[in-house]
Amino acid sequence: MLVPQTAPPFPLAWGFSTKLDADEFLPRPQLSQVHGCGVVEAIGARQEGDGIWTDKRGLRIGVRVADCVPILLAGLVSEGRPWVAALHAGWRGAVSGILRCGVRSFQELGGDPSRLVFSFGPAIQACHFEVGEEVITTAKTDAAWRDDLRTEGPSGRPHLDLHGFLRAQALDLGLDLSRDGSVPLCTMCQTDLLWSYRRGDTKVRQWGWVEILA
Repeated sequence: MLVPQTAPPFPLAWGFSTKLDADEFLPRPQLSQVHGCGVVEAIGARQEGDGIWTDKRGLRIGVRVADCVPILLAGLVSEGRPWVAALHAGWRGAVSGILRCGVRSFQELGGDPSRLVFSFGPAIQACHFEVGEEVITTAKTDAAWRDDLRTEGPSGRPHLDLHGFLRAQALDLGLDLSRDGSVPLCTMCQTDLLWSYRRGDTKVRQWGWVEILA
């Protein structure tokens, strides 16, 4: 299990699973992920969405990924209540605003974005994330876009820095980058440790998960 390198503001368990982890540590699926920006409260039943949050202790939640970015969030909302979320961010979700929606859910409950601890987990990194120009054109519509998030790959097609794009959005949202505990491993590079859809792993996934401890 890969653990975010940040100090959460309350006792929790969280991490990013790998090929080496037993299923017993993972949450049961509670989301039907659709590469959008819907963020829902965990209610015990499966819901459509790409983000899930809870303020309940002892409830393990998460998202499944195999190249997209798993995002974990943890902070205190009104009356000092612990709050956690897990988000699924491919390029479509990132452009649609999945991180913005997750932070908005936190704010609506009284949370201060500058106090939010966050972590982006293993995903396809800029070294391998070749995309079409239409993806870059769409990403440029985001207020946080920077031109250095696009590089040219060996084939002459653009590569997108998805971690960097999400980090730029985090800064735009008022998150404190000193509270960033990301694990920037590449799913295409770490063949011994991580699943990758682009590498042909179409039926298996790793998890980004989090649980407020009792």
